[in-house]
Amino acid sequence: MNSPSKRLKQWVLGFYTLASLGIFVIWNLNLLNGAWEQSIFTYQLTGNIPIFHLAAEFLMALVTLSGIFGLMTNRRWGRCVFLLGVGMFTYSAVNSFGWALHNNLAQGIPMILSALFVIPALVYVLSENPAA
Repeated sequence: MNSPSKRLKQWVLGFYTLASLGIFVIWNLNLLNGAWEQSIFTYQLTGNIPIFHLAAEFLMALVTLSGIFGLMTNRRWGRCVFLLGVGMFTYSAVNSFGWALHNNLAQGIPMILSALFVIPALVYVLSENPAA
């Protein structure tokens, strides 16, 4: 039987793996469905230039996946990189939730889950012994 810490690790790392991969899927679907009428390099009336937002989202996913890889392979840097990724996810969830409330509530569900999973992620990371 799995210990509670092993189950917690599976849940936390599994969630953030799926969330990170989901970033690529969601944005590719949005782009294929014409998320922006103009180019992603063109200033939008919503007050941004989409390429910068996309770069931040993809970087968030890559940092998180790198941290997960580091944790799974017992690298010393894995814990710090994973925590950075979790922080990026938290910021993104809080920052973008207003958009979801106004435009597409279904896309707010992963944002809420990302914010809620911070607590078990911190419990997992802080209860693990650092790699030697």
